[in-house]
Amino acid sequence: MKDRSSDTLMRQWEMLRLIPRAPRRITAKQIRQALIELGFTTTSRTIERDLQNLSSRFQLVVDESDKPFGWSWSKDANFAFTPRLSTSQSVALLLSQAHLRSLLPATAMNELMPVFDMARGEVAATGWSEWHRRTAILPTGMALKAPEVAMAVQVDVHRALLLQRRLTGWYRSKGTDEPKEMVMHPLGLIVRGPAQYLVCTLRHYPDVRHLALHRLSRTQVLDEPANAPEGFEFQQYASTVATAFQGRGQIALVVRFHTAAAEHLRDTPLSADQVIQPLGDDQIRLHATVEDDQSLRWWLMGFGRHVQVEAPAHLREEIAADLRAAVAGYGCPLGAQMAESVAT
Repeated sequence: MKDRSSDTLMRQWEMLRLIPRAPRRITAKQIRQALIELGFTTTSRTIERDLQNLSSRFQLVVDESDKPFGWSWSKDANFAFTPRLSTSQSVALLLSQAHLRSLLPATAMNELMPVFDMARGEVAATGWSEWHRRTAILPTGMALKAPEVAMAVQVDVHRALLLQRRLTGWYRSKGTDEPKEMVMHPLGLIVRGPAQYLVCTLRHYPDVRHLALHRLSRTQVLDEPANAPEGFEFQQYASTVATAFQGRGQIALVVRFHTAAAEHLRDTPLSADQVIQPLGDDQIRLHATVEDDQSLRWWLMGFGRHVQVEAPAHLREEIAADLRAAVAGYGCPLGAQMAESVAT
């Protein structure tokens, strides 16, 4: 026979964990929905009764200024009954708050604020209290501003992924003005640069698509289960072909660098099989097996005159064509002749 008192204890423990610190609040209806997702079957009346009982023992407050009423931990609530964070855990949490802010959903950041406060309290009197302010992560390319994603869209996407349910919404494709309604089967999320992409299939089609979250609107999570392509494994997909521009497979890259331009590649190689060959005259030749994708082209073009692709032939020809077009855009005939000589 199931232990009802044990069920009640576990339900109430999860309720305490769901309630945020003031001024944020949560309603009884939201608590009930969250408990259902955690596997607890209960009624709104039971939750309201539990909240009243728990508020007599813990520092819980209810905002009755507006319906539905919202519940919170008081601002000065004592969390001493919870397990303490270790110094290592506290430092890791503060680093994530400082450096992963753009990757953490706003909803997650809000829910983690009390934990961040606890972490700061744990290291306040130690030498680790300033560690997150003495470290920095700098982008290797242009630091683009993140596009704005509607909070309701972000919440629906995360919920659909969590529950493995279908998602409906309106999506505006790149280069178009009018959005179209879509039924999506969410498979995962990819963060590429400043933008987030929902990896999914559409309707009954098996093709995997990437939809930019900032172009989604009017989303709704359905009760129908999401379907994944047979044999699909998200992490494997993300590590091989999940790029904004699909790669063409791996290639044996051979490039000639000015020595100074390639110095950083001795410390941060392109691949495990990278080989650097000195050529004299302040130049080196680099061999490496890399993915033939758009990121490679952007990276190579960023070196300008300090790099020359030698192989494979199709990449050399493509880079030369881009250089010729760029020089022509500047209206420089002499430069065009120089670009032509690079291609040959």
